[in-house]
Amino acid sequence: GAVAAAMPLASPRQAAADGSVARAERGRQRVTPLVAAVSPPTGLSRTVGVAPGPRASSRSGPRRARSRAGHAAPVLRDTSAAAAPTPPDVTAAQPLRAPLPMVSAWTIAPGLRAVERPRRAPRLAASANWEAGARPPGSLLERAPAVVDAVAEVEMPAVTSAYSNRFGPRKAEALERYGGTAATERAVVHGLDYLAGIQNDDGSWGDRTDFDSKYGLVYVGKSALCMLAFLGAGHTHWSRSEHSAVVGRAIDHLLALQDEDSGAFGPSSCYGHGIATYAIAECYGMTRDEALLRPLEAALNWILHNQGPRQDRRNRGGWGYFSPGLRREDNYARVSVTAWMVMALESARLSGIELPADTMPLAREYLQAAYDRRKGWFRYNQRPSRLRSAWPTLPASTPAAAFCLQLLGRASDNVQVQRAVQYTIARRPRIYRRYDDDDFVLRGQGNVYFWYYGSLCCFLAGGEAWEAWNERLSTVLPAAQSEDGSFRPIDAYADEAGDTDRDRSYTTAMCVLSLEVYYRYFTPLLVGR
Repeated sequence: GAVAAAMPLASPRQAAADGSVARAERGRQRVTPLVAAVSPPTGLSRTVGVAPGPRASSRSGPRRARSRAGHAAPVLRDTSAAAAPTPPDVTAAQPLRAPLPMVSAWTIAPGLRAVERPRRAPRLAASANWEAGARPPGSLLERAPAVVDAVAEVEMPAVTSAYSNRFGPRKAEALERYGGTAATERAVVHGLDYLAGIQNDDGSWGDRTDFDSKYGLVYVGKSALCMLAFLGAGHTHWSRSEHSAVVGRAIDHLLALQDEDSGAFGPSSCYGHGIATYAIAECYGMTRDEALLRPLEAALNWILHNQGPRQDRRNRGGWGYFSPGLRREDNYARVSVTAWMVMALESARLSGIELPADTMPLAREYLQAAYDRRKGWFRYNQRPSRLRSAWPTLPASTPAAAFCLQLLGRASDNVQVQRAVQYTIARRPRIYRRYDDDDFVLRGQGNVYFWYYGSLCCFLAGGEAWEAWNERLSTVLPAAQSEDGSFRPIDAYADEAGDTDRDRSYTTAMCVLSLEVYYRYFTPLLVGR
């Protein structure tokens, strides 16, 4: 077993390291409200609070048994990044106290429900005149003058934000400055064209019937990954670009999946929920669409509630398999899960949402505790059977942890970060093909998930590390792209994610996200905090 909802860093020989796989019937439990309804944002700070609750009881599900774990949430305070201070005559909302939900009452293949949400500004009308295909703002590709003029009309962020490099002249400048080429940008454009072409009519990607008892509905995380790939190139439901409608359908699908009481994105895993939250947080940060704020708050509270368990130093501050209704494997937090949660939370913070003061320091504490001083890598988890196995860690754990530590304030010359970067560079891409299990796990070859985190880690580290990594990234991936814009599935994670010759959405999204690294973030806002 390996990945499903979106790359859970499980190895191809997971059974040997983590135990056998069993089949079981999926259980159901009702949920209680996570937070009370709140008013739409008005520019004033608002507080949403939840009280600790009991742990979820373990339930199991059909097909390829998997797991989860849980913990209580601190208070979430939400503020708009551009908001003015609260006037003295306005009384801030008091924290709300409500029982925490544990398990969402979803069926294995839920039908989408009609959910009343705040209306967004019209988007399809804005993109109706773009049938000829406007390329992403700032693309290095040659475009017809009419398209260039149309792109110039796209509303760009008024102030510098973490996403400024995704638009206009800044995008072209970032590509040139950080080593992007016409070939890397052409691969991004063609990859997005492919993903747009295979999007399901309901706005999702992948097989909606593929249910895994460890990862739930694997297509949820897969769909969120594809949405992130479009956002990474500057496409939103308001961008008036060729893929605006694609992003709009993806948003609508994810929001319709979200359980209104718990905030969970359907019967998916911690990975699916984390990546979906990440995508919604980015889209909110790029657009300030108020219709996304309440769903984002609920999703963040679900993440905050499950940080821990705090009584165990090896797991305190991290996240494990807390997914409701899915088979429990163990109580160990995992770097792989934690990295997605940190990225979702950091994206929310960059979008103006104030997190509880201890959330990120605890996450950093967990990641630092996962470091193996003797080996110079980060452990996938602290489970003794894993550490005694032939594969004591999984390769992407190391660049994922180092990237997140840099997001959380560790400098690139920190010893842990430096050694992680050295580990990553030694395993940089060689040839785009399927390798045997030992090459895949021990040397990171043919491991698209490792390449994704390696790109983020080395880019943020900069200098010679980034030059060495990018020399391979910028040549190996564009050369491997198929004529239709897709990337051929080459690893066990793609198999678990449901990629086939007809649906290469997981692998293509991961490769596109790697090739967008040059401009996905305005890096000065991400370091030195």
